[in-house]
Amino acid sequence: MTALALGRVRSLPVLRALDTRDFRLLWLSEAISVVGDQFHFVALSWLVMSLTGSGLALGTVLISVAIPRAVLLVPFGVVADRRPSRTLMLIAHVARGTIVGAIAALVLVGGATIPLLALLGAAFGAADALYMPAQQAFLPRTLEPVRLPSANALLQGTYQLASIAGPPIAGAIIAVTTTGLAFAVDATSFVLAALVIALIGRPGPGLRAALGSQSSPAGRPDIAGAPIDARDADPEPFLAAIRAAVRYVVRDRALSVTMLISLVLNFALNGPVMVGMPWLAAHRFDAGPAGLGVLAASWSAGALIGVLVAGSIRLERQGAILVLAVITCGVCEVLVGVLPSLLGAWLALAAMGVAIGYANIVAISWIQARVDRAMIGRVMSLVMLMGVGITPLSLAVSGALIDVDATGLFVTAGVLVLATAGIAAGSGFIARFDAATVPAARAPGGSTGAS
Repeated sequence: MTALALGRVRSLPVLRALDTRDFRLLWLSEAISVVGDQFHFVALSWLVMSLTGSGLALGTVLISVAIPRAVLLVPFGVVADRRPSRTLMLIAHVARGTIVGAIAALVLVGGATIPLLALLGAAFGAADALYMPAQQAFLPRTLEPVRLPSANALLQGTYQLASIAGPPIAGAIIAVTTTGLAFAVDATSFVLAALVIALIGRPGPGLRAALGSQSSPAGRPDIAGAPIDARDADPEPFLAAIRAAVRYVVRDRALSVTMLISLVLNFALNGPVMVGMPWLAAHRFDAGPAGLGVLAASWSAGALIGVLVAGSIRLERQGAILVLAVITCGVCEVLVGVLPSLLGAWLALAAMGVAIGYANIVAISWIQARVDRAMIGRVMSLVMLMGVGITPLSLAVSGALIDVDATGLFVTAGVLVLATAGIAAGSGFIARFDAATVPAARAPGGSTGAS
């Protein structure tokens, strides 16, 4: 690639967040970690099925991860508002690497059992709950608002790419080796990710003391993702801190409606799509595993396109486009339920993926740019709870209904999404979203650890 071509690529709006050194390190850490995650998911599923042959056993292990993650997410959001993001992410990576390393050792010595996997899974879910709000709080404390869509798109796009390419590679490696080796790869990925996070800048003692004595101005990035203005303050009780975050969201009408939209989308899309794609491939289209692969690829590829497009936009006046994206999701979900051909469902899922990928990046970036820095960890933990908390319920409802009336499941879910979009548009949400105050752009910089 010529220098000119390389310069053009680096100037793409979706890559603008990479100009900041600390974000580059976070992105590299995430890329390493999410590749390892694909090995973990395939290995865990195959290990449990090999040990028991039971879908119920697999569900039990997965639920053991999901429950601590959901329960601890908001409390750890409080921690993310009180401690530097860099420190919390480092602890979470080391903890997850240790847990997965223990699973690898158990598998290699033949000591893996369902109770042990469930116990280690619960610990892994707790470490996940520590990492998630810390990572989300790191971005607005490190980047100016104009770079947030780029940052979120790069992180989400990397996850989408890993989700497409990772499982086949992991499956092939497991087929010729063992699941123990796959877990060892994942454990190693967490260690490497932690080493990269450790390179994120930290202020020297003199600078930390100087900054700790003043509030963090909206126009300057924090150092190492630390909540400067709250660092030396007496912390309020945990429950009071959580109640304060809930009141903060409720008082902000634009923010509360955005989170309501997120809740409805996660409930109405995640379960029907995740449960519905295998059902459609097996029963309606008689397309087998290959058909399922085609449907899943269309959803993932569409989401990747939506993410990359959203990473190139500015946050101003996105309200109407966000509502249009939600309407597109609802229409496409209804179409998935009624279209009789695999090609039609493939196109509808792809369009739905584009819309939801775009909406996710716009909404998350807008929230990160809008919320007070002292509250960002708690608010982002509430935002993530809209997905982490509601998805198991969505999966359970969809699993119970799809054998009764698959068309009805998709159509009802799609109508729910459309009704939510209509209520949002009719309540003045678009004007509130566009008029919402976004902090002034922060001074661009390289490493936030340099000064």
